[in-house]
Amino acid sequence: MKKLELKPLYIVVLCLIFQSTLYLTSKSLQGTPTLIGNTIDTKIPFIIYFIIPYVIWYLLIILIPYFYYKKDKEVFKKYIISYLFMSIIANTIFILWPTTVTRPQITQNSILYSLTNLIYTIDTPAINCFPSLHCAVSFIWILYILKLKDTNIFIKLLVIFTALLIIISTLCIKQHVFIDMISGITLSIVVYFIVRIYFKYKR
Repeated sequence: MKKLELKPLYIVVLCLIFQSTLYLTSKSLQGTPTLIGNTIDTKIPFIIYFIIPYVIWYLLIILIPYFYYKKDKEVFKKYIISYLFMSIIANTIFILWPTTVTRPQITQNSILYSLTNLIYTIDTPAINCFPSLHCAVSFIWILYILKLKDTNIFIKLLVIFTALLIIISTLCIKQHVFIDMISGITLSIVVYFIVRIYFKYKR
């Protein structure tokens, strides 16, 4: 049985604390948020089952970096730098252009609806939407899982599939709108290539 290594977990937890601090700080510095959304968003249905992948994100944000660390420490290092970079950029945007979204009223009683209500309550007011860090982090998981060598193709496909489900979930539980998703994915791609170029010329 392989021993659990604490070092990468400490690093990830510190990154999460850093991001949470930025997030709370940005909320305190914001002005009146702009309500965003377009015709595309009105066509996207509210699907309660997507709360499951949305919540799983909070577990995977620890497990996936740990998997990177065990497989390739260079990929882990690039991911951590990318995560911090995305957090700084996103929270700067949150301050400069705070946005909000319209959420549905939850009246049904079930575990999934209660869980959705809990997420809504924790994330109230519904600001810091553009870009979506849920989407940015999920998409960068895809970019870095593809860089891993000697990794089972099934695991790669599982990470890709789960990450895509999470991205879709942000729209289907109405935590984000379409432009939040696009901007989050764009942020992850831009940061990925910046970090890649940095490491290339660093050598």
